[in-house]
Amino acid sequence: MGSVVTATCRCGLELEVLIGGGMKNFTMICYFPCLCEACHSLAQVNLLAETEECPKCKSKSITPYDDPRLSASPGKRTVAEWNMQERIGRRLVLTDGKYRCPACQEMSLEFRERGCWD
Repeated sequence: MGSVVTATCRCGLELEVLIGGGMKNFTMICYFPCLCEACHSLAQVNLLAETEECPKCKSKSITPYDDPRLSASPGKRTVAEWNMQERIGRRLVLTDGKYRCPACQEMSLEFRERGCWD
């Protein structure tokens, strides 16, 4: 069962994003929020796809939000976590810290728990 998070920024950006996969597709799907440098959007990307690309503009210039370069502060609490150690070599973790917003480019994007999906 995957997680649903809300990404919000003081600039007005607000998006709902899926994390991980469902019971039927977790071996083929691992959604995780990524910053698309090409179209400046927060993209929900399947990190298990043959080609990781932005679903909006098809650019491969994407960076998953667990990359330390996108975080101003690590946060104290885990918002979402998905263990992909065996498949991609790491645990995907989002915290309640501050991240770079794709819209305003400020380190003011926050992720909050919303629920689960399957």
